[in-house]
Amino acid sequence: MGRRACGKLAWRFCARCLARKPFCILAMIGLTAGAMRSHENDAGVQRSPIDLVILPDGKRALTANHTAGSVSLIDLDAGTVLHELPVGKKPSALARSPDGRRAAVSNLWSHSISLLELANTRLKVIGRIESVAFPRGLAFSRDGATLYAALAGDDEVVGIDWSSRALVKRWPAPREPRQLALSHDGRLLAAASTRSGQVRCWDLDTGKPHWERSIVDGFNLRGLAFTPDDRFVLCTHIVRREFPVTKDNIEQGWVVDSRVTRLAVRELPSLTLPARQAPVSWQIALDVHGQAVGDPHGLAWGHAGKVLAITAGGTHELLLLDAAAIPWMAGDPGDFLDPRLQKNNRLRRLALGGRPLTVAFAPKRPHLAVVANYLLDAVQVVDALAGRVVKTINLGKPTRPSAARRGEAIFHDARRSHHQWFSCHTCHVDGHTCGLNFDTLNDDSYGNPKLTPSLHNVARTGPWTWHGIQQNLKAAVHKSLTQTMFGPEPSREDIADVVAFLETLTPPPHPRPAARAAAVRRGEELFRGKAGCVRCHRPPLYTSPGNYDVKLGSDGSPHTLWNPPSLLGLYNRGPYLHDGRARTLDELLRRHHTPESLRGDALHDKERSDLIAFLRSL
Repeated sequence: MGRRACGKLAWRFCARCLARKPFCILAMIGLTAGAMRSHENDAGVQRSPIDLVILPDGKRALTANHTAGSVSLIDLDAGTVLHELPVGKKPSALARSPDGRRAAVSNLWSHSISLLELANTRLKVIGRIESVAFPRGLAFSRDGATLYAALAGDDEVVGIDWSSRALVKRWPAPREPRQLALSHDGRLLAAASTRSGQVRCWDLDTGKPHWERSIVDGFNLRGLAFTPDDRFVLCTHIVRREFPVTKDNIEQGWVVDSRVTRLAVRELPSLTLPARQAPVSWQIALDVHGQAVGDPHGLAWGHAGKVLAITAGGTHELLLLDAAAIPWMAGDPGDFLDPRLQKNNRLRRLALGGRPLTVAFAPKRPHLAVVANYLLDAVQVVDALAGRVVKTINLGKPTRPSAARRGEAIFHDARRSHHQWFSCHTCHVDGHTCGLNFDTLNDDSYGNPKLTPSLHNVARTGPWTWHGIQQNLKAAVHKSLTQTMFGPEPSREDIADVVAFLETLTPPPHPRPAARAAAVRRGEELFRGKAGCVRCHRPPLYTSPGNYDVKLGSDGSPHTLWNPPSLLGLYNRGPYLHDGRARTLDELLRRHHTPESLRGDALHDKERSDLIAFLRSL
């Protein structure tokens, strides 16, 4: 390890150290609040709270402010922000120690985790863990000595010793782990991987995997929590149905469904047993015919386990379920909410506006649910028994939203689809991709499902669609809103706002830009020379405006040529090609998109490895 001259004392891992010594001490940077510009009292900054935790006194909360790069300490009773502290780029998740004296925030785009110390009314950054790829969910151990982190960029969950900042545990967790949950007895840790549709559980006493379960056709796994008795783990998610995205299929719930899955904890056998002996999971459907639930997200237990609260970011609401009345169904629960939950007020749908995400219940006041509302730049306090918002706490925001912010609201609004089943964000998660195929009219036909493309740099990489048939981005947005989502006719201002939002979407910073530098250099030479990739994928965006015959054959649509997607951010994608047929870049270059089939020269294994190193560096 070496020093990095940056004006502050810092120690940082090199990529080789991370690869060879997985248990060495992680970096820590000492920072003071006075050394960083504060957003406090800056009403012109959009906060966008994406996560929150409530402190043990039940009177204060912390929010991770995604677009402001800060954490706010809030007095829930007074409805005021006590302190706001800058942390890193795109903070995405929070955790606090059981005693409430310490906290951690994952900085998604800084590839770091900020370690915080809490006083009564102030926050202080006391260190930072660096060189962690796309950190998301966080959780403290029951004794507060270990911090667990989901590293979405490394497809793993790690344990970090708080005192030494040492990486003491590492577990594989493909693909894109986002959420973590600790059992109430502190013995089990669960993680939900959004792109693989899997939930995993580890026994913290032994440090070994306890079980792994796949949610059939599940994606966008979000809310994750143990039941109060630790017998089950619950997860909110969406289910993809493999039917064409027609208006009638949307209406019948045959495109996507919103659900909650319940997984048994202790009853599960070991992973070595055959699949036929694996236990069943249980589900409930959340959607109502004509009024679906868009983009379920947060999940929390309240009122001594009697109430299950679920946020729906796409339909801007909080669902409050009578926990004892939930009719859990083994296997597929169908496309619509069980009629029993629609009777006697067993499910209440409370309109919150904005984009409600994380929900948590206040200790010592278990009837109060606290919600982080991203698009309102606010925290809402909800009386779960009365079913009403009792307080809205403004975190600070501009007087008027910009065109891009208005477009962002449309992008996340499931009411823009027929019967409000899904939003643009449902498939283009965070403006990127969910990694799944959908059969839409974007290729002017049905029967030819296409991989959801990333929207990073979309405004700069026309023409659009896999076949490059859309020459106008506004027209492409209009077609998506009216012929994919089958929603209401948008105004010209709506379309302009969505385009303004799309113009803000760029790939995140690379987590390890210097990794395998020699191989990257050799791979770039192959890319520009022997392999011939540069003919279609030209810098700086590594695409081109033309449409080409890439020897993939007809997919059954009216179009036979293909527009090359941008290769920037390729390390954070997969599967590959228009129909997702290649699971890995090696499979792509070896079987489906070989240089020799595209006027390049065949590569041997070492050259292919170098080319992949270059592609993953973009």
